Order: sequence, then C-alpha cells, then structure tokens
Amino acid sequence: MISMFERRDRAYGVLSNLGSRTIAGKGVCELARDLSDIKTQFVRDRLKETKWADRSYIGILMHLEGSVELSIRGQSPGWAGGMMYAKMRVDYPVEYKCIKREMTEGIRTSFDEFINMQVDHDHEVAQREIEAAERSIREWDEEFGRQDELQRQWRELGGKN
Repeated sequence: MISMFERRDRAYGVLSNLGSRTIAGKGVCELARDLSDIKTQFVRDRLKETKWADRSYIGILMHLEGSVELSIRGQSPGWAGGMMYAKMRVDYPVEYKCIKREMTEGIRTSFDEFINMQVDHDHEVAQREIEAAERSIREWDEEFGRQDELQRQWRELGGKN
C-alpha cells in the first residue's frame, strides 16, 4: 500500500517528466494559478489538513480538477495533459472519484467518507497483491511439478542426473 504522499511524489515526477513542473517559471506547488482557483470543496478540505511542505499534493489535486473540468466539457487536454491526467487518475483514484463526483453530480465528500473510501481502496489493492502473490506461488509450484516430471521421464529413458 502506498500513502497519499508517496502517490503525490510519483505524480509529481510525472508532472516534471511531462514538462509541467515549471509553468511560467513557477513550481508545480505554486502553479501559474493561485489557490483561489480551487473549484471543489473536496480540494479546499484537503488543503485545510495539508501542511505547507506537502503543498504539491494540493497542486496535483488542482490539476485533477482542471482535467476533470476539461473532460466534462468534452475538451482534450492534449497528448501530454492526457498522459498526466491518466497517471494522476491511477495514482489518486479516490481523490479523482471525489473530485469528479462533486463536479458532475454536486455531491460533496465528507472527511469520514473520504477516509472510508481510502481504506476500502487500500484494502482492494492489498487484496489484489495477495491474489497475485498466491497466483505466482501456484505457477511456481506447477513449474516445479513439471520439472520433476520431466526429470523422472529423463531418468526412465536412461538420461543421467
């Protein structure tokens, strides 16, 4: 499971890789627009609980808001913007759902609901990781079984160990 700040750091890397790290000479966390451009109560609420040192998380959420807004209007963010949007949706799936729901349906997400959604998401991710590990172990066991059978046949046909 990755924390909110680990996801933020990953998305921050994507922003810098796509050339969006500096916009008009400002860092992502400062953005070309200011904090009065926040569109959703969800992001305002996250801002209230985010330290200044972690302000790039709010910048990323503001980028998500802008991308959702473009999507709602049916406009394209461009190639690089589309890649950034897709990466942020993967790295911040709960935040994306909350922002999109507020912008499309007008339904605000409470802090408790956000935490519950985050816990559910983390649980789903952990469950997928467990299932993948179990599948890998089964495949490993099957491969060893095939190797044992081949070795047995090898010896039966007179092959050396």
